[in-house]
Amino acid sequence: MITAMKMQVWWVVKIGNELLLVLRKEIHRWGRWATNIKVKMKNLLAWNTTDRVFDSEEKMDDIILERSKFEFLYQSGDTFYFMNNETYEQIELNAEDVWDNVNFMTPWLVVDIQRYEWRLVWVILPAQVKLLITECEPGVKWNTADWRVVKEATLETWYTIKVPWFVESWEYVIINTETWEYSERAR
Repeated sequence: MITAMKMQVWWVVKIGNELLLVLRKEIHRWGRWATNIKVKMKNLLAWNTTDRVFDSEEKMDDIILERSKFEFLYQSGDTFYFMNNETYEQIELNAEDVWDNVNFMTPWLVVDIQRYEWRLVWVILPAQVKLLITECEPGVKWNTADWRVVKEATLETWYTIKVPWFVESWEYVIINTETWEYSERAR
């Protein structure tokens, strides 16, 4: 059990039957003794976001999720197939379970799958992934002095991102999966 005051961002807590991921925490002090904790939380089972206000001494359960590495094998329709390389356990996830992570998933990508009491909670991608640009308009040479000029590029996963003017089709790039943005050319 932890108190609302000790709760940290990115911790998972259990309140009732809900698993909640702490996205943002603000401490508000009112007068001499009253302290409220305003928290933005994501329900990991229902996938909705809520704002809650707690008394600083309100208690809740701190949860540690089971985390396993799985390799993405392939997609068939709206079903995604993963395999644990140590135990060879295979699992199937629906498109709703994978959410927007599908924009950066290619076969053989190793992801972390978090579970609580054998229920899927979260699919975590690596911080950066290497993807191929399949389509992009050519760069304009007269823009070489302005490094901020960007253009749209389509990745091998059919997701479109903004890249600098010098990146061309059929090049590999590194994508930051937290910000969903171009990071650098792959070496």
